[in-house]
Amino acid sequence: MNYKKWIESAVPKAGFSHLVEMYLTWSGVGFAGALIASALDHYSAVPYAAYFTGAVNDAVGYRFWVLLADIGLLFFCFSLPFLFMTRYFGSVEKVAGPLQRLTYTFFVVAFDEGALMIGILFANLLHASDKTALLASKSFLFSDVGLFTILVLIVLNSALWMLGESIFNRDDKSFSGVVQILMTAPVKYTAPGYCCFTGIAVYLIVSQ
Repeated sequence: MNYKKWIESAVPKAGFSHLVEMYLTWSGVGFAGALIASALDHYSAVPYAAYFTGAVNDAVGYRFWVLLADIGLLFFCFSLPFLFMTRYFGSVEKVAGPLQRLTYTFFVVAFDEGALMIGILFANLLHASDKTALLASKSFLFSDVGLFTILVLIVLNSALWMLGESIFNRDDKSFSGVVQILMTAPVKYTAPGYCCFTGIAVYLIVSQ
């Protein structure tokens, strides 16, 4: 399989159009919400304005996003062996199916949360208001959230979407994309890769 075909096969059945649609939806909500809060700030007393700024701060839940991503990643690693065993033991499907849906749920919710943060941070990057400029120091583990940080967040958040949509498709209840590649690749390659990936994932989650 050449490089181009491998990339095409790694794309989930949902397709990148679904990814763009989800980003436009959730990032748009975050962006618009931050701008609306900023506009209200100019016409409100300080205590009232602080309420809206606080609401935007609460929506930027970096640690909650990390928590959802970590749980989804652990379920993803736990699900793969069961999905593989369904090729040989049909009864394993009773365990693999719920694990697929649970993993998918955590990844999708984490993606939605991340997309919401991205929209708010873009509004903050455009200096929507002086108060929302405090978002970075209050809600993120960065001293300054710039364009590069937002781009990194977009890449990581997109990876969550890809893993979630790959392990479970809502239309036909099957897996596709990256998971399909892992399930069809020779075990002599996937088994060591799986062990290394799982070990690194668990180490990073525990160490953080």
